[in-house]
Amino acid sequence: MPQKNNDTLKRVLIVSSGLVFLALMVVPTLGLLKNNNSNSPQGNQPGQNATIPTERLQEMVKGYEKILEREPDNPTALQGLAQARLQLKDFIGAREPLEKLYQKYPDNLEVMLVLYGTRLQTQDVSGAKSILEKLVKNYPQEPKFKEELTRLNQAIAAASKQPPPETKK
Repeated sequence: MPQKNNDTLKRVLIVSSGLVFLALMVVPTLGLLKNNNSNSPQGNQPGQNATIPTERLQEMVKGYEKILEREPDNPTALQGLAQARLQLKDFIGAREPLEKLYQKYPDNLEVMLVLYGTRLQTQDVSGAKSILEKLVKNYPQEPKFKEELTRLNQAIAAASKQPPPETKK
């Protein structure tokens, strides 16, 4: 029986991780759309969507960390650090700058979605649930948030219904 509950929890985490992956793909796209709307020459550079080499991402992380030493609340550096760490698949490292951004901008949809996904990736289910509840409250017209909250609640309920351990006599 405990194996079945663990399998259910694993399935939910896999589905949730898929949604996180989808959100991580959508968020940068929104940023690109913003850049294109501002007619910035940087937003139209060829090859901008190409993957950045790991070494370059690590250099970017170091650069953003140096900026944050001088300016701990710099939103651009926080966002850049979080994005670089996410591209490096360092979900634990990305949480700190995302949490700071969430504290500064608690109603920012982009920050909420990425933080939700990061909390799921780091197995902070209760933290992810609180963000999802806020998304449902702030965006009642979006059924996908309600559906995801329902799935998450079902997974939590299934995982908590583990039978008590059998005693050996």
